[in-house]
Amino acid sequence: GRRYRAYPTGEQESVLTGWGHTGRALWNVALEQRVYLWEQRGYTLRAVEQCKHLTAARAELEWLGDLPAQAGQQILRRLDAAYDNFWNPDHPARFPARKKRGHRLSIPFPGQAVEVRKLNRKWAEVRIPKLGRLRFRLSRAIGGTIRNATVSRDGNGWHISFGVHTGTGPAAPNGRPGCGVDFGVCASAYVSTESAPRLMPPSLTDSEKKRLKHLEQRKARQVTYAKKHNGGKYGRRLRKTIADIGKLRTRQANRR
Repeated sequence: GRRYRAYPTGEQESVLTGWGHTGRALWNVALEQRVYLWEQRGYTLRAVEQCKHLTAARAELEWLGDLPAQAGQQILRRLDAAYDNFWNPDHPARFPARKKRGHRLSIPFPGQAVEVRKLNRKWAEVRIPKLGRLRFRLSRAIGGTIRNATVSRDGNGWHISFGVHTGTGPAAPNGRPGCGVDFGVCASAYVSTESAPRLMPPSLTDSEKKRLKHLEQRKARQVTYAKKHNGGKYGRRLRKTIADIGKLRTRQANRR
């Protein structure tokens, strides 16, 4: 997976927000339809049949027809995957849940529907159906063939994620006995076959350490405020603080 910060224009942001809520409504309606048919008739409905219903609904409902057809089909396929994970005894997944209005907005697309073009060393843009070209920060090389793409929004803004096929296969077994690895805070890793822990050398600069400490302190204050005055619900500022902390943690892990 590859995830990049996206910078839509004001018009694009309005369109993406509408698509996100339309996709959420489509997920809920498709889930209700499946539950109803199973309870009333014992019939399992799949995405292949629901895509036909979606085509008919898009012709009648303008708000649904505004959502790209590829995105609607991907949502139904993801619902299939959620059901498969629920029925799989080896997969610890619950029954597919309905999405509330405050749920994270996301619009999925198949890889054939998007096209990425590099602008320079730091910037690129992706062509999205019915939206045009969306600029994003090229923080790392994509490095493979794009299989799918998802535009999403969290407390830190809009992002574009790509599922990439790199052609790298699993490593061949080395013939050595297996071992357990425990990752922690005081010790970066502790291997069961070793007597001493493995310590990660410092990877953040002094300014990044100060920034991380400041964010942790601000998060603690915001969590306390949310518990006292907001019923424990996280606001947008707190989600942005958590996202900034996650960025620094990811940067720290990538420098190991």
